[in-house]
Amino acid sequence: MITFRFAFVVLTNLVSLMFLVINASIIIHTLCSRPAFRESPRYMLLLNLVVGDSIVLFMGQLLYIHAIINLNLSYPLCGLFVMISYLCSQIAPLTLTVMSTERYIAVCFPFHHPTIVTTRNTAFAVLCVWVLGGVDIFVQVLLLLEFPFHLLPSLQMNTYCMSTALLLGPRSNVYKTISTVVLFLFSGLVIASCFIGVMVVAISASTDKVSADKARNTLLLHTFQLSLNLLSTMGQPFYTSVAALGDPVLTGRLIVVVHVFVVMMPRCLSALTYGLKDPSLRPVLVSRLCCHLQASETCV
Repeated sequence: MITFRFAFVVLTNLVSLMFLVINASIIIHTLCSRPAFRESPRYMLLLNLVVGDSIVLFMGQLLYIHAIINLNLSYPLCGLFVMISYLCSQIAPLTLTVMSTERYIAVCFPFHHPTIVTTRNTAFAVLCVWVLGGVDIFVQVLLLLEFPFHLLPSLQMNTYCMSTALLLGPRSNVYKTISTVVLFLFSGLVIASCFIGVMVVAISASTDKVSADKARNTLLLHTFQLSLNLLSTMGQPFYTSVAALGDPVLTGRLIVVVHVFVVMMPRCLSALTYGLKDPSLRPVLVSRLCCHLQASETCV
């Protein structure tokens, strides 16, 4: 029994660390390694997407390690960790919205694209994405402060630190659900509108068919990425369903599996699928993946 538990913990940790290494070490390093990637608006947005997802992966792994060693955090520290993770989880759908809009401008307004989609405007869009996420977090913190913490005998938590442990009132739960639904509906509508606009332009005889087809495929990829991010936010319903089983040992193991493969894995696949699809980024990324994952001396 102890051997199985040890193997389970080691395996799930290795998988989680692999996701973190792919995002934080390989993809981010690849995007920062060449000026062509650093100065391109499209890759700047991709870097912002990967940074947000990497922080989510890091915070998830950090909380997982705390749970393994049976270390219960205080409410303020747990709240800080969860809010950072939730803020960065909102960056992905908002960034995908901006990336889709950039592709729409490139196809539908090709002559205005160089003047609209500049490095400076892209940096401003990235700032707006983080500000919008910060406003939502600020509201959630205000709702969290409504809980009478002063009536508790101690601020030390009796359970492991996770997002569900901080839904201390009905208003917090309702607001988080509504904000998540609105965020993904907004992102989905923007991506769908951009896709329709690109398809309309692609039908006309005056457009560049190759560019339109590439933009269409990219928008379909953004839809897939948005679906992965939506799946990543479905941890809470899974946790609630698993907790109803009643068996604490089985419940704990299932929660870990859900955390690794439902919450963390989509964050890794979102950026990885985009990088492997991009013709400019794919050769460099595959080379680095080869060297890191296979440890082969033949990789360059």
